Amino acid sequence: MPFKWHPEEPPPIIEEHSKAKLLVLRKYLRAYFDRLNVNPNREEFKLDLVDGFAGGGTFRDGDDVVSGSPLVMLEEVEAARERLNRRRNRPLRVDCKCYFVDVEQAHTDHLRRTLIERDHVIDNEKIVVLNDAFENIIDDICTSIRQRQPRAGRAIFLLDQTGFSRVELALVGRILFELPAAEVILTFAADVLTNHLAETPQIIKSVAPLQMTEAKIRELIEQRDGHGGRALIQRTLRDHVRLMTGATFDTPFFIRPRQSRRALWFLHLSRHPTARDVMVQLHWENHNTFEHYGPGDFGMLGWDALQPNYIPLFNFEELEALQLQRQLLESMPRRLFGLAAEEPIAVEALRYALANETAARFSDLDETLLTLAREREIEILSADGTRRSRALKRLRATDRIGFPDTLLLPGFSRLR
Repeated sequence: MPFKWHPEEPPPIIEEHSKAKLLVLRKYLRAYFDRLNVNPNREEFKLDLVDGFAGGGTFRDGDDVVSGSPLVMLEEVEAARERLNRRRNRPLRVDCKCYFVDVEQAHTDHLRRTLIERDHVIDNEKIVVLNDAFENIIDDICTSIRQRQPRAGRAIFLLDQTGFSRVELALVGRILFELPAAEVILTFAADVLTNHLAETPQIIKSVAPLQMTEAKIRELIEQRDGHGGRALIQRTLRDHVRLMTGATFDTPFFIRPRQSRRALWFLHLSRHPTARDVMVQLHWENHNTFEHYGPGDFGMLGWDALQPNYIPLFNFEELEALQLQRQLLESMPRRLFGLAAEEPIAVEALRYALANETAARFSDLDETLLTLAREREIEILSADGTRRSRALKRLRATDRIGFPDTLLLPGFSRLR
């Protein structure tokens, strides 16, 4: 059931899945601010934060009142101002504008009261509270962001929908197209959709925002009831979401708190790799919250009919990190052979090609490449084609990966 707020009543009791989402949102914003402000000479950083299903701003947790997503955003903006200026000789101006949207009048009334009680000024300059359906005002929000940031258009959209069909995928695609530097964090009840799949008029109508045809629904039903089950549906749904939104990079993982049976996707969509890498890093740091089907190397949320029936859950524990390293060393030569057999591939292009297939961070991929180079499986070249040392400690994005000319079969010791 969706949460309900009323300005004259206490906020609703928070559930475990919401705690997990809010924790990751807070940590992601913190990492985002830090990652994009490493330059000590930077004088200004602009960012727009949009909460499309903002709710009333607070929850009850036992005897405590805790922050909902609008307050988490505002708190992390203030924390970033203090943290980023702590050791700077030249002050950094953190210029953020927040848009809090909810279709329920009682929710926005509760939110306004909550913000005022915490001394926030709702002035339409830095904090905007809008009582409307998100899809009705997204164009105005995008226009406002472009006016504030004609060049970057840097924004984070949190679309914490209930279920799987309140946000049209075409709308997400429009955000990413109009604001190339934007990111969308979309919750998606994949388990609910999987459980209710049926060729009925009601289901066909309910999935219309997902742009699913009857043939696609029929395909998902066959996958659910056949060999591979949910894991195969996950892969198909994920590919569908990425295709319909035009997202270049995505990190989809199940939020499945141990004290809750409710599972949903926390789906991060963007068009630039740094955002993807920051989110994956958080998955590793919150290993007790996230999991997905498949191995960690190049089978993330994937399934193959030739694999055995057992499909492992990858859950980011320490043991999984060791397994990931071994898996990457075994499978990387095969992937490289398909990408760099004819000519070397740039490290940046390689990251782009592999990002959506793996739970690995870019640092994990780089370390695997350095290990393979030390084992003489591959060669690392500079941008001008000069061979770099096998004792190299760090890769550049412009470095190129290829195979030694002397080997008849590249990666012979691992490519079996």
